[in-house]
Amino acid sequence: MNFLQIVALGITSAILITLLKQTKPEIAVILGVAVGIIIVILVADELYEVVVSFYGIAQTSGISGSIFSLILKIIGIGYLAEFSAGICADSGCKSVGDKILFAGKVAIMILALPVIKDLLSLITGILP
Repeated sequence: MNFLQIVALGITSAILITLLKQTKPEIAVILGVAVGIIIVILVADELYEVVVSFYGIAQTSGISGSIFSLILKIIGIGYLAEFSAGICADSGCKSVGDKILFAGKVAIMILALPVIKDLLSLITGILP
């Protein structure tokens, strides 16, 4: 992944989308979604390397695999919710994007409950 290529793709597509919104708004939306997907695909290899590195760190530090998986899911939900909400906002459906963000936050809270419970039990076990 070359970050400069991604920046160039993003800026070029932003200019094209701005020009297309005036004459062909439906094509502008499709172009925006397509470019977003292309950028995610370009970053996917690097993201895989980051996840593998984090798994190595988790094994070295002794963190439970289930807790680490939950943390990765939480991060993934956050990114996916933000990406989806951005697409909705670009499509002119900001209110739907806001609902996606809300649903993502609820999903994150549900997934975080076991981690929070473990943390609280650890803290109460340390206190006299």
